[in-house]
Amino acid sequence: MDRSRKWLLVGIVLATVALDQGSKQWALDRLSSGRRIALVPTVELDLTFNSGFSFGTGAGNGHLIGVLVALVAVGLGWMIAHEPLRARAATLAVILGGALGNLLDRVFRGDSFLSGEVVDFIDVSWYAVFNVADIFVVCGCLVLVAMELRKHNADRVGSTRSDA
Repeated sequence: MDRSRKWLLVGIVLATVALDQGSKQWALDRLSSGRRIALVPTVELDLTFNSGFSFGTGAGNGHLIGVLVALVAVGLGWMIAHEPLRARAATLAVILGGALGNLLDRVFRGDSFLSGEVVDFIDVSWYAVFNVADIFVVCGCLVLVAMELRKHNADRVGSTRSDA
């Protein structure tokens, strides 16, 4: 991997983590007193803490979840380092940044190592409460799926043309 590409990917990860951690600090500063901020119908900013996975599943298993997220982060780092396509590597970097943002909460927002809870504050009443890191992870995964579908369709069209 050339030096400029490496720094671009590191920059994407760092920017993603900074946006996530900055938004969480804002939420802690502005919403800790129980304040809620309505944005649009059924969406508000409301501070909560999550010790589990998405949707509160796995609550109380923060240590195990933290270890799993750390392993996923290592795997993502390896994939990024070995990914030949720049767009796919950048998308993986966004996902890694989101994973690291939530892992930092587990490491530094608790009494002991990996005992912290993830700061969530975007409350979609009919869906879930989540944070900016979650948005990066989910959107990054959706982009990866779209890339794979596009590649699959292009490969299929290419093989159809060569078969004719």
